[in-house]
Amino acid sequence: MFKFNFEVEPDVKSPFVETQDTEETEDNDIKVIEWYDAERVKPIDNLISTLDFYVLNAKEREVGKTKIRHLVAGFLLEDIKAQTQLDITKAEENHSDLIAGVYEGGAKIWECTDDLFVYLSETYEDTFWKGKRVLDLGCGAGVLGIYAMKMGAQVDFQDYNKDVLEYITYPNILLNVDETLSDDEKLEFLKNKTSLYAGDWSHFADLTKDLDKYDLILTSETIYNVDNQEKLLETFAGRLKPEGIVLVAAKSHYFGVGGGLEQFTDKINIGKVFQTENVWQAKENLKRGILQLKFKES
Repeated sequence: MFKFNFEVEPDVKSPFVETQDTEETEDNDIKVIEWYDAERVKPIDNLISTLDFYVLNAKEREVGKTKIRHLVAGFLLEDIKAQTQLDITKAEENHSDLIAGVYEGGAKIWECTDDLFVYLSETYEDTFWKGKRVLDLGCGAGVLGIYAMKMGAQVDFQDYNKDVLEYITYPNILLNVDETLSDDEKLEFLKNKTSLYAGDWSHFADLTKDLDKYDLILTSETIYNVDNQEKLLETFAGRLKPEGIVLVAAKSHYFGVGGGLEQFTDKINIGKVFQTENVWQAKENLKRGILQLKFKES
C-alpha cells in the first residue's frame, strides 16, 4: 500500500540536504540573496483592452494536434524595456538571462520546453488530461501549462518574477482562451479557472500548502542553479499528490553554473523521497533529457 506524507517544517532539516542562498562576489565576499516572497498575481487592468495588439504580435506553434499562440520574445522585450521599473529590464540592461534573486530568464522559451512538448503530445492520450490538476512550475511564457489547459486540465502557473506573469504569461493564456467568450467571460476565466503565483519556490510552497495538490508538475530548464535545487525538490514533495508525476526537462549539464540532469538525479537520490526514470533523451551532441519523478512507495 502506498503511504507518503511529506511536509517541510521550518525547523526540520530537508532530506535533500540544506544549502545556503549565497553567491560569491569578485572580492570573495559572501552575499546573501534575498529571494522574493510569494504572492498570487492578478491580471493587469488593461489586459483585455490590449488583446488585439497581442494578437498582431503573436506566433502559432503546433504541439501534436493542438495549436498554441504566444507572444514573440523579441517584441516582448522591446515593449517591456520601456517600463524601466521591471526586473526584466534590469536583466536586459545587464545583457543577462539570469540575475540571482532578481530575474530568472522567464521572458524566453528555452529549448527543453520543446522537448517536453514532444514528449507530452506523444505519451499522453487526450483522455489523460480531463480533470487533472497541473502546475507549470517556473513557467516563464507558460506555454507548457497552456498546452495542458487546452487539453482539458485545470492549470496553475508559477514563475519567480511577477513582471513575467503580468506581461507575458497572462497575455499568452488570454491568446489561447476560447475566442467565442465575451471580454467579461475571459476575465472570469482568468480569475476563477487558473491561478498565477510569483516568488521564490519555498515561499510558494508555503503559501499554497492548504490548497489542493497537483496530479502533474511540469518544469523546464529550472535545475541549472545547484543552490536552488533543494527548494525545487521540497516544492515537488509538498505540492504533488501521492500518486502524482513530475516531469523535469533539462540539459545534462549547464556549463558555468554546475547543475544538470545527472547531478540533479544524484541530489534526488540523497533525499530518498522520489524514484526517478529517464523517460526521454535527445540525440544531438548537447545532451538534453526528461526526468520523471514519483514518490517512492513504502
